[in-house]
Amino acid sequence: MVRHPRAPLLRLVLPAVLAAGLALGLPACGGENPNAMRNQGEDCDGCHTPGGKAPRSLFTASGSVFRSRDGEPLESGAKEVALTLTDAGGRTLQLKTNSGGNFYTDKALAYPVRVALQTLPDGAVRQGPAGTCSHGNCNLCHHPKQPTGGARGRLVKP
Repeated sequence: MVRHPRAPLLRLVLPAVLAAGLALGLPACGGENPNAMRNQGEDCDGCHTPGGKAPRSLFTASGSVFRSRDGEPLESGAKEVALTLTDAGGRTLQLKTNSGGNFYTDKALAYPVRVALQTLPDGAVRQGPAGTCSHGNCNLCHHPKQPTGGARGRLVKP
């Protein structure tokens, strides 16, 4: 099992801070910032971690959603996909992919989380299995060529 390097810290969050942050929600990847629409499918935590290339924006959950599981280049991110993350405490967080298919949050989450994807505005919903996401580096398990942790490959829109 792969553990998120900040998992112990993420489990020790003050409930009031968590509730306030989850209530506000967060748009994916800072909206349409060009820097937030690149590196689809790559290891987000490799850069967005203390000591990484982007230590000023630390993520608790991040990844990419694609238009298809295979056959398209990594740059084929799916925009306008809603993600609902339900953490181990039953709290939910709503995210949305940007036009590059990327999403992220810095809000505290208690792992494991369950994820549901929905194509916006009112498309199909696909619910992920409960208890399988033990960290927030989604692209680590949902790798296009070497998925791990029971993932079937890339996250794809429903």
